[in-house]
Amino acid sequence: MKAFALPALVLALLLALVPCEARAQDVPPGEFQETLIDRIAAVAGDSIVLLSQVQRRVAEEALRGRAVPEDPAALRELELALLDEMVDQLLLVQAALADSAVVAQVSDERVEDAFRQAWQEQISRFGGEAALREAVEAEGLTLPLYRASLRGELFRELLLRNYVQVYRSTARPLVVSDQEVREYFEREGEGFGVRPATITMRTLFVEPTASEEARRASRERAEEVLQMIRSGDDFAELARRLSDDEGSRMQGGDLGWHRRPSDLVPEFETAAFELREGQVSEVVETAYGAHIIKIERVRSGERRIRHILIAAERSLDDEGMARARAEEIAEAVRSGTPMRTFRGEAFDLGFPDSLTIARAQLDDFPPPMASAIGTAAPGETVGPVDFPVGEGLTLFAIVQILELRDEGRFTFEDVRDQLRSNLREERFQERIFRELRDQMFVDIRL
Repeated sequence: MKAFALPALVLALLLALVPCEARAQDVPPGEFQETLIDRIAAVAGDSIVLLSQVQRRVAEEALRGRAVPEDPAALRELELALLDEMVDQLLLVQAALADSAVVAQVSDERVEDAFRQAWQEQISRFGGEAALREAVEAEGLTLPLYRASLRGELFRELLLRNYVQVYRSTARPLVVSDQEVREYFEREGEGFGVRPATITMRTLFVEPTASEEARRASRERAEEVLQMIRSGDDFAELARRLSDDEGSRMQGGDLGWHRRPSDLVPEFETAAFELREGQVSEVVETAYGAHIIKIERVRSGERRIRHILIAAERSLDDEGMARARAEEIAEAVRSGTPMRTFRGEAFDLGFPDSLTIARAQLDDFPPPMASAIGTAAPGETVGPVDFPVGEGLTLFAIVQILELRDEGRFTFEDVRDQLRSNLREERFQERIFRELRDQMFVDIRL
């Protein structure tokens, strides 16, 4: 058998699962009696859950705003429910750790990437590292201990996510009948809250197209840059010097991790996901110009992507022609031509054929578009209106208003698909935990 070293974070997690009683000799003499007062609430596989851990979990739930009952019988019911969750999570962790293929996917580097992002989010949330340190120390922790705890939590999250993905890919499909969905709605409908006022619409976007001369110039310049890469020049350094993508240039063209389906434009996504780790693409043309794409890393369906963009310059004449075409399309739609007739010449932003949003979400649209939609009546077609999408590219939007709905109660049709998805997920979780309990030893002692 080939020996291999577990990642450091796996070893840390394994040590964290060692039962507390197994290290009783490490307990200071003055605390020994207190340790003996604690007792085992459950055995889950090769791990235990202590009563003190259950009580701590109850306290954490209270801090999150959950009502903790004072009645002893009701409190015991809550403790048992939380204990069941803790047992399920322990079994899931053990099953994931037992799968070497799953563990191998969670490298220290991948955890470190996730940690860096999470740590910066924490610093931003608290307004600086000093404020974060103060908040952590107020809870009786040190900043290094908190950092280690966060790393461990992220490792566990990635490990379990990978395990569940593998399990889901091999599990038999779950079928939820219409009758079951209807019964769920009738049973839980009161808890759905109030449906916000909504707008249902169709959209179409027309892009200004650079002239053939401008596109040819961007292709030729991109080919020159590609030859520099093939001659040994550093990709990231060339991106910092030459790329026209303001959003990624200073990061050496780094676009981060992506998996399909992504928010990348279709031509770019197709080219990127055909490359292997370390490969550099030929020149790829999109509406933004000519790209050179490099795949830095590949992991379980994801790719870390860099690119260099050589933009195809658009002139005022190009924009004028696009606006004129958008006006022709808008007028044709107003006259009764279906919007789908023009899909072949539209810019694809990934919107569905029919889009329903809460009216409050109009604040997320560019002001001219939000104003035009917000004042339109059902059946009306508005536009063209400007829709900036970055990197100097402004599209011309045409919007057909299909339906306006006031705030009110959710109907079965409103939530049917979501409820079906929720029920499938509930059944999936029940199945995976039931199978784990069938395979591993579980003894509830609370």
